[in-house]
Amino acid sequence: MAWVEETPANRKEFKTAFMIFSGLAVYAAKPNAMPTAAPQRRRIWRQVVRYSLRSAAAVILMIGAAYTGKTLYRNALSQQNMSIVVPAGQQMRMSLADGSQVQLNSGAKIEYPVVFSNKFRIVRLSGEAMFNVEHDAKRPFIVETFATKIQVHGTKFNVSADKSRNYFSTTLVEGAIQVTNNSNPQETLFMKPYDVVVLADGQLYKRHTDNLRDLGWAEGLIHIKKMPFDELMATFERVFDVKIIIKREKLPEINVKNGEIRISDGVEYALHVLQQISDFTYERDLTSNVIVIK
Repeated sequence: MAWVEETPANRKEFKTAFMIFSGLAVYAAKPNAMPTAAPQRRRIWRQVVRYSLRSAAAVILMIGAAYTGKTLYRNALSQQNMSIVVPAGQQMRMSLADGSQVQLNSGAKIEYPVVFSNKFRIVRLSGEAMFNVEHDAKRPFIVETFATKIQVHGTKFNVSADKSRNYFSTTLVEGAIQVTNNSNPQETLFMKPYDVVVLADGQLYKRHTDNLRDLGWAEGLIHIKKMPFDELMATFERVFDVKIIIKREKLPEINVKNGEIRISDGVEYALHVLQQISDFTYERDLTSNVIVIK
């Protein structure tokens, strides 16, 4: 079995042999009766040959049935998809069938087969996740999102894909990947470590970064930088599982270049820290779990 699965050439050779022996076992004519005057050792030898041929055919048939059954079973499982959705305010680590590791951020959804096929390892992602993929040159690993297809052979990278906001971003930590635009399959970007690819106006753009602070969520951190206030509040909603309503005509500005907040400290602490670098007040209704920014 190990030899059969090594290469396509071995599988082809096995199938040919399997068909030949199947034909011999089922359709071969019975040998003519031996003359009574034939030497005893010749009769014994021919009996041994016939017995060996039947035994070999039986073994080949059993192996063929096992191999065919295994292939059909694997193909059937590869068509059955599992789906996991991470609740808001939580994170999840999981292992795929090939040993690849995935860390899912709050609100993320991943779809994957029970068993990967012999040709590809394909998963579909909505939301944010960190992948650490096991190398397998024979079966490329592909992450499908609403905007792109990401193909890898063994690497570590982060993906954030939010169809509702038409937002896509991927950051490569280790290895090499290629990103293809779903709306324009001719547009493919190859990435090296510390490269970031984002989607803007339907096109993919690549840049290089000096740090990976934006990936702090995988270590339980929210990276605060000079960014739109409503975008950060959307992150707070997802991470802390709260509803945030902004009742202001003008959005507050976040006057800091870099900063981090531990998720485990909670939303009250996060807002208190943010108040030190931005001008706003808030009220929280613990019954409805709604926070109003004023």
